[in-house]
Parts: sequence; C-alpha cells; structure tokens
Amino acid sequence: MHGPLSEIGLIEVLQLLERGGQSGVLRITGVNPADACRLRITDGEIVALEPAADDAATRRALLTRHLVTDAEAVDDPGVLRRPQAREVRAQLAAQALAAMLHWRQGRFDFETTAPAPGPLSLSPDALVFDLVASETRRVDLAPLMDDFHAVPDFAANDVLAVGAVPLLTPLDWRLLDQVDGVRDVTALAVAIDEPLEEVAGSIQALQAALILGLRRPVADASMVAHTAIEAGRYEEAATLLRARVVDHPEDTEAWRSLGLAEVGAGRFERAIDAWQSWHANDPDRADDAVALMQAARTMVEALRDARD
Repeated sequence: MHGPLSEIGLIEVLQLLERGGQSGVLRITGVNPADACRLRITDGEIVALEPAADDAATRRALLTRHLVTDAEAVDDPGVLRRPQAREVRAQLAAQALAAMLHWRQGRFDFETTAPAPGPLSLSPDALVFDLVASETRRVDLAPLMDDFHAVPDFAANDVLAVGAVPLLTPLDWRLLDQVDGVRDVTALAVAIDEPLEEVAGSIQALQAALILGLRRPVADASMVAHTAIEAGRYEEAATLLRARVVDHPEDTEAWRSLGLAEVGAGRFERAIDAWQSWHANDPDRADDAVALMQAARTMVEALRDARD
C-alpha cells in the first residue's frame, strides 16, 4: 500500500491497517526528509516507531527529564525495561505521531512482512481518542496563553510570599528551570521537549499558585504569519513574511517560515530562494536548510516530469 498524504491522511492509513489486522513496516516521509520515520506494525498495532521513539531517543528523554543518571543512560542495559522508560517511550511515540497526523504533504509506503517485536503497543483508534483529548485541551488553553505566545516570568517577591506552597511535579520543576522572562510558552515547550498543552497546563497551575505571571506578547509580522500558516492561509503568511525580510533580512526564522508559506502555496522555487537566504544567515541550522531545499527541488523535478 502506497500513496501521497495529500489524498489519504496518516490516521486513515493506520486505522485501515488496524482494522485489517495487518503486519509490516510503514514508512512515512514528509516535506523535510529529516523527519522521515519507520513504524513497525503487528496485527494492526504500532510496536515500534523509529527514530523518534527508538532506544537512543528514549535514553535521551530519560536523561533530559532527570529520570536517570548520566551513567545509567549510557551504561545500564536494563534502564529501558523500567516502567518510567516504557512510559516515556510511549509519550515520545504519541508526540511524533500527533505531529505527523497533521501532515498533508509527503507519502506513505507500507510493506507487508513479519516485523521484529517492539517495545510499544499502541492502538491507532485509542491514539485518536487521546489526540482528540489533547487537541481539545490545547484549544481551551490557547486563548488563556495568547495563542501560546505569552511570556511566563516569575512573580514579584511580594506576590511569591502570598502564594501557598504548592506540590510541584517533575514537569513543573523542569519548566521553572527554563523560565527566563524572554521565551514564550511555545519556545519553553520546545526547550523541555514536552507537549504544548502539558506545558501550558503546568504554567496555568503555577499562575494559580502565584509563582508565575504571564506577559502578553507584542504582535509582529512573524507571529501573525505563523498563525496564518497554521491555519492554512499561506498567501497571507507569505505576504507578511516578504515584508518582514525586506525590513529585517537578518531574521532567520522569517526566512525559514517564508519558505514554508511558499511551499504551502505551491511555489517550490520561491521556497528554495527563501531557504537559501536562511542558509546564508543561519549557519548553525545549515543542515536543516539544505534538507528542506533538497526536498523542494525533488518536488520541482517531479512536477516538471509530470508536465513532460
């Protein structure tokens, strides 16, 4: 079974495989080849997702979340059998799948085979219910966090003294360690590699405990353009971002986002131009820019071949 994600979404593919009790390997490729993944499926259930939830990713997540020591993460062969490791691996897989379920470009390729056993046991139907609950929570929290662009910062000392001492969770502690009064809710979620709705929920609880306050963001073209891209309004986003890079050619994120907007509008050659500027201005992310440009060039060549 093969096809483009523009015609059949990943969730439909997974549900078909589950209801048919299929076993095999499902490869998913998005616009960015670096985001490609491989799912092992047994009797319709996802038993492994690589590389987002493989052994290396799980060890890194355990270490990042302070659930294991450096030595355990590297040397302990039994660390991946711990209940915490199984829980973290399932979370990593769910996060990766949640992102991929929104892909409307790229393709899927399923090969029927007898895959090796895996550490996961995820039902696509159950996954859908969990994702709907997460999306609902995210929608409810978004207006309270200015679409997750509000900036958390510590409350003043006199306010902190008034609040009751709360029982902080491990996520709360990791979040507080990253709060700097500069990064917004979205950036903090990326920094600690946790779902946006979980981070926003933690911030909401810390607000109620008078530990954190929220500062409303100053709207700019890039922020409005990001919202437009997420809503599929690519022409609007491209117009805003073209104006932004004229005034601020050093804004590497604007160049990157402009390329995404151009791809969404079907203008792959313009996307390549934008990403070339991104590449020139942001050497630390050169590999990401090159991968996106290569993917766009592949699409341009495919379109030319189709016309011929």
